[in-house]
Amino acid sequence: MFWKFDLNTTSHVDKLLDKEHVTLQELMDEDDILQECKAQNQKLLDFLCRQQCMEELVNLITQDPPQDMEEKISDRLGEDESLLNLLYDFLDQEPPLNPLLASFFSKTIGNLIARKTEQVIMFLKKKEKFISQLLKHIGTSALMDLLLRLVSCVEPVGLRQEVLHVSARA
Repeated sequence: MFWKFDLNTTSHVDKLLDKEHVTLQELMDEDDILQECKAQNQKLLDFLCRQQCMEELVNLITQDPPQDMEEKISDRLGEDESLLNLLYDFLDQEPPLNPLLASFFSKTIGNLIARKTEQVIMFLKKKEKFISQLLKHIGTSALMDLLLRLVSCVEPVGLRQEVLHVSARA
């Protein structure tokens, strides 16, 4: 008795790369794109090193995404307490924090505060140890920047004072 096995080892990324007009976005939508990069998939690396792809990649990391995309993400994240808790849990780690991850955290919280001020401040007010958690990581420059942003940029001033006073009492 013989079983038929699908011994096709061609990745979906390779199949996409065989298409005549594949786009960087199509490739980036693939779940295994990072794995293929780590595996040094030569066909993929050749594609990514093309001038047009390199320009697109540089633009992705140096230009703001479309405004409506940011709003959808901010709305979803700012209104979901379980997601905010998951984000907040980053502060539970012992110092020193990974500086890159801390900068992502700080940027995310900072953007949420700018776009969803009231929701995020109300969430942070519930976290009695928020300020002490930030102070625990004051040696990480991204968190020092976040604290400065909280102290100086949250509007209205009443919200700023609420989160700072409630957290300071804890």
